[in-house]
Amino acid sequence: MLDRIMRRWLRHPLPSPLLNLLLMLRWHCRIHPWARIEHPLRLRLGKGVHIGRCKLLCRGPGAVVISLGAGAVMHDGVILDALDGFIHVGERTTLNPYCVLYGTGGLRIGNDCGIATQTVLVAANHTFDRTDVPIMAQPLSTAGIEVGDDVWLGAGCRVLDGTRLARGCVVAAGAVVTTSFPEGSVVAGVPARLIKTRSGFGT
Repeated sequence: MLDRIMRRWLRHPLPSPLLNLLLMLRWHCRIHPWARIEHPLRLRLGKGVHIGRCKLLCRGPGAVVISLGAGAVMHDGVILDALDGFIHVGERTTLNPYCVLYGTGGLRIGNDCGIATQTVLVAANHTFDRTDVPIMAQPLSTAGIEVGDDVWLGAGCRVLDGTRLARGCVVAAGAVVTTSFPEGSVVAGVPARLIKTRSGFGT
């Protein structure tokens, strides 16, 4: 029944509060009445997800382009935009206010992660090899981003395309991650560099 109503929504859009109520009934979660959700049939939510006044732009070629695991939390002001890729957020992971995630090349975030306020993850990058073509007209590189379980991204950090942060990594506030780091790495700086490895990780 709910799926049929949702499909009807594609032809005759519902007001956000009504759409979000239907989504809450469908997925057994909490969604702010004025959260903006585009293409809701491409969204998958785990039980107990909490979505504040956010934007979830589920545009992309897949049947499911944004998925939030059970118990995940999105605070007010968060933007998730799958673009031509996908965004997967694991169970019990928290996205704090004003985080922005772009999923062009594919973005995976593991379970039990803390993503602090104003963090940006961009799973694509502009190429600029040619000088006879404007940069914005040149193709994108889309290697994607992978963030493992139990990772903490500090306030205002940036994670760029083609990087992998393995389980247990900690990224300092304001850092810019341009390369991958192994399990338990503590990184800081612009660009981010290894400061130390957490006890219990590594050799």
